[in-house]
Amino acid sequence: MAKKEIKKGKKSASRPASTLAAHAEQAVRDYDHALGLLRRKDYAGAAEALEKVIKTYPDEKEMADRCRIYLSVCDREQSDKALPLKKAEDYYYQGIVESNRQKYDEALKHLDKALKMNPKDDRFLYATAATQALKGERDQALNLLKEAIETNPENRIHAQSDPDFDLLSDDDAFIDLVSAERD
Repeated sequence: MAKKEIKKGKKSASRPASTLAAHAEQAVRDYDHALGLLRRKDYAGAAEALEKVIKTYPDEKEMADRCRIYLSVCDREQSDKALPLKKAEDYYYQGIVESNRQKYDEALKHLDKALKMNPKDDRFLYATAATQALKGERDQALNLLKEAIETNPENRIHAQSDPDFDLLSDDDAFIDLVSAERD
């Protein structure tokens, strides 16, 4: 008798996925889709997909528990980036955050938006120049730094000791730009 139960158990355990209930198969597909979004760091999309799995398949308790754990990951990841960017200042500060994270391309996108909104703000010019320097874009960094200094001569003093410009510290054009004021 025990042998028959063991054989019967093996057969049921090795059933192909096609014998699962249709809703369970769809739940697994939806869950996998949500995890794919999470792996691609699309936290907003992943959160939406995970919430859909929880609401659509309430009988899948274990899956719902896992979805809740992944939702907390999505919430945590989105909280750092969830600034409502409306004003030039918002883009400026987000650009600084991204630059500090060494995400220079992302930082430049934000700083460029800030500059488009207020093209003569020396802080925006200076931060963009510093980010360009960190990225290794010599000419862009020097041009923007020159403009920042022309807008506010105090930027010359800041740039002399700013580690963001270390890659340019031996560059003659940089040295000329940050040395004593020109008449």
